[in-house]
Amino acid sequence: MERSMDPSLTSHDEVQPLLAPNSRRRGDSVASFISRGRANTVNSLKSGYETVKRHKVQFLTCLFGAIFLYLGFTLAFLPRTSLSRDLRRLHFSSYTKAEAYRVYLEALTEKNELKKHLRNYTAHRHLSGDERVFQYTFDTLKSYGFSPSVEKYYPWLNEPIDTEISLWENGQLKLSASKMEDPLDEDPSSQAGDSVPAFHGYSANGDVTARFVFCNYGRLDDYKFMENQGIELEGKVHIIRYGSMFRGLKVKNAEAHGAAAVILYTDPFDDGEMTVKNGHKAYPEGPARNPSGIQRGSVEFFTESPGDPTTPGYASKSRSMRRDSPAGRVPGIPSVPMSARDASKILVYLNEQGVRIGKGGDIQNFDYFTGPSQENVKIRVYNEQKYEIKETKDIIVEIPGILRGSSVIIGNHRDSWTVGGAGDPNSGSSILLEIARGLDELRSKGWKPLRTIKLISWDAEEPAMIGSTEYGEDHADKLKKEVLAYFNLDTAVSGWKFTCEANPLLANLLRKAAHLTPFSHQPEHTLYDYWLDQSSAEVGILGSGTDFAVFQNHLGIPSVNIKFEDNKVSDAVYQYHTNYDSYTWMEKFVDPEYDLHNTLAMFVGLSALMLTENELVSFQSTPYVQLIKNYFDRWHTLLLETFKSQSNVIKKASNVSELLSYLAFNITGPFDDHLAHLRQQTTTDYPFWSFYKKIGIYLRLSGINKRLKTLDRLFLTEMGLKDREWMKHAIFGPDKFEGYIGDVLPGLHEAILSRDEAEAEKWLEILEYQISKMIKLLTLD
Repeated sequence: MERSMDPSLTSHDEVQPLLAPNSRRRGDSVASFISRGRANTVNSLKSGYETVKRHKVQFLTCLFGAIFLYLGFTLAFLPRTSLSRDLRRLHFSSYTKAEAYRVYLEALTEKNELKKHLRNYTAHRHLSGDERVFQYTFDTLKSYGFSPSVEKYYPWLNEPIDTEISLWENGQLKLSASKMEDPLDEDPSSQAGDSVPAFHGYSANGDVTARFVFCNYGRLDDYKFMENQGIELEGKVHIIRYGSMFRGLKVKNAEAHGAAAVILYTDPFDDGEMTVKNGHKAYPEGPARNPSGIQRGSVEFFTESPGDPTTPGYASKSRSMRRDSPAGRVPGIPSVPMSARDASKILVYLNEQGVRIGKGGDIQNFDYFTGPSQENVKIRVYNEQKYEIKETKDIIVEIPGILRGSSVIIGNHRDSWTVGGAGDPNSGSSILLEIARGLDELRSKGWKPLRTIKLISWDAEEPAMIGSTEYGEDHADKLKKEVLAYFNLDTAVSGWKFTCEANPLLANLLRKAAHLTPFSHQPEHTLYDYWLDQSSAEVGILGSGTDFAVFQNHLGIPSVNIKFEDNKVSDAVYQYHTNYDSYTWMEKFVDPEYDLHNTLAMFVGLSALMLTENELVSFQSTPYVQLIKNYFDRWHTLLLETFKSQSNVIKKASNVSELLSYLAFNITGPFDDHLAHLRQQTTTDYPFWSFYKKIGIYLRLSGINKRLKTLDRLFLTEMGLKDREWMKHAIFGPDKFEGYIGDVLPGLHEAILSRDEAEAEKWLEILEYQISKMIKLLTLD
């Protein structure tokens, strides 16, 4: 008989065996259990899906509502941010500008490696192409965590084989001038076995024996005076004192006036107060010049056309490339330098010969007569130089920025004429390495610069600014497109007089950086205070003669040249380009604790950071235009005195004057005010829902930065200055007749001095066009 089943019992009997440990039927295996579980899960999902499907609208409404509430709640409590902070956060950099400045300054305050660097740089001779200082610089930068790259160039260079200056009377040898300074027990550098004998870079080979004349400083005015006095110049050896102008132009002037050879010497009179004649002891016992010091240096005409004279305007990229004749860029006559001590033994032969010239000097027993020497008194000048193509290497470190396509360069050369070179150039070389260390400290803490920073160690500056010039010519288009400014450190420390020469676009930035720079480890006393006391914080005019030339004068990149130099009053005399420019001299008479070096490392690095870390380029147009206007007003007055009142020159000058006045009084003020307002907007915090405002600020920022980057480039000319085509800038250039110092509106100024009406008219037309473009560039829409 079939038994009826109780549902509750059946359920109990099916469950009970799962709990009994020793009785399990085949159907209750693990596989069966998993199979049933999978079926239940699928059924549940199907059931859930059907439910969602039946209530789809309600489900989606609840889902999106929950997301909206969550996002709304989150966004409501988001912090207000500025465009400045957003740019850094997007690139995972949390450092503010102020924090970056602080960390950099602290890194250089807590540690100072400058003494170590300077002693390593001055351990041996390091002419252009020296491998040892190259390797030291490269390895040091690499030890800071950088990956330096190298740019190689192959210029035509000379090194000395033999030189001679000898005095002959009645065919008898009276004197052979020394080729080297006296070795000093107190100065190890002066005793080095690899010391460099005295010579001139790019001096012509030759052997000349002739009567001699004294030509004072070798200026055109000196030669004009001598010609008016009927002094015989043709075929003579011209003895010229250093000072007043670039040595290469002295030799050029001498050659133009018939010199057979040139001797250059340093007159202690030009050292200022610190002379033996004024009661001071000579180095090493005292601060005055050692009389055996001989100033080496280049006589290439690099204030007209720097760089390799066989590749003018283009880079010397290989040994086998096409080369031009160097004629016209180097002298055609031999020249040799001489000490003041040997000059005193030769120049006395000119007393009572010819006429007195100039303001006198400190050469013992010499009355500063022109000569020429008597028929029986002659000088032999022998010069033998080895010329060859030589490999040189620039070292480049790049710290990529958040905003690509915009960069700042800090540079200095490392080659020297002597074993020492403590002031020129290795005070700057050491500072460059300290700046690198400070920036590495920032990098190690997660900082990224807003704009790219490049640190460059130039090679072969001394002969003709070759490393920087070849690099600039090689990368001209890219540099003009990207580089905001160039900071130069040549001869950074040689005294206590602070000197800052710069494009006026950077003047206010430099003063602000000086405000933040402690002076010589005195936190309560800033570099700005010191600068203000010395010169009312004056920013000087750039000239030439060092590595900024290719940037400012050829490419239109605003540049800065900063140094502590000999003040000619209370500072020890700078033993420039002699064997006594040594770490011994530096530590005894100038910067024993390397505090001045440290101050400059802080100041230059901080100035560069203030340019790279500000979203808006830190230029100001008002000082730039005011400088142009001041100099134009000066040349305008000279022009009115030089040319006839009814000439086209006068009319065009009036047009330029009106344009400059309009630019100065109507355009630059509102433009700089707009910059200040935009800078404030960049750092103003906005809530998230005002993101569109930050987009607008960013677009305006980008547009203004493009204008500022191209501002100085507006004044480049295709044809360059007259007889100096390499010098392309219409506003800034080296003085044509003195070389080192700067001139403003040089093309116009030279045309007025030469009374060349057509040339003056041409430059006025150029300036009218360029100033009109500047008005358009700075006019706000």
